[in-house]
Amino acid sequence: MNEGAAVAMEITELDVNDSTLTLGYKIVNGTDRDAWVCDKIGPMAFEVFLTADKQTLLIRKRLDVPSSRMWRDIPVGRYVRMAPGESLAESVQITLPASPRIQYANEYATESAQPVGRLALEIGYYDEDLPALIHSILDVAKKSGLTSADVPVEILDTYFRGLRVRGVLGSFDQMTPDPYGQGYVNIFFSSQALTGEKILRADVNDVSIPYGKWEQPRMAVP
Repeated sequence: MNEGAAVAMEITELDVNDSTLTLGYKIVNGTDRDAWVCDKIGPMAFEVFLTADKQTLLIRKRLDVPSSRMWRDIPVGRYVRMAPGESLAESVQITLPASPRIQYANEYATESAQPVGRLALEIGYYDEDLPALIHSILDVAKKSGLTSADVPVEILDTYFRGLRVRGVLGSFDQMTPDPYGQGYVNIFFSSQALTGEKILRADVNDVSIPYGKWEQPRMAVP
């Protein structure tokens, strides 16, 4: 369990056999307000890849991450609403030897690796009213009367980040017309224009997870 965190995560199950890795976890909202937890990162539930040092198998579900990849259509992530005191139990299964599932990551493992000795699970969340946060950014950007094209690129991300958020998330209300009733929001990947996402992370040491060979993919995703 993440100590001292109002929204916390713990590993409830870890089984590694000859064919499958099964990882169970539970998230608890210990705050007095809603939390919004990343549930999906586009067409896949998780990213799975070997970190650059080839020491840790990272299972990741977050949107506020860097990426230099290109897509025909911008991927959409989903955040589910967790009421105060609510818990969410889920699990992920990975066929072994593990191979990368890449949506945003720039890290590629292009050759066979020895069994990986560490495992990390990362899940993004907001412990604030996420729809209200997005609406407030969009409202300020609209009142400015500017667009991203009106601002020099060298200062856009420093002083006018809200314009980039509006450019990517301007259709937020059409994508998620009733976030509180539906219990989730859909958000386009914003290339880190939308900030504030926090990270739940759990690390497991002293494991042995086979990781297979993989060829670098094409940059464009159908």
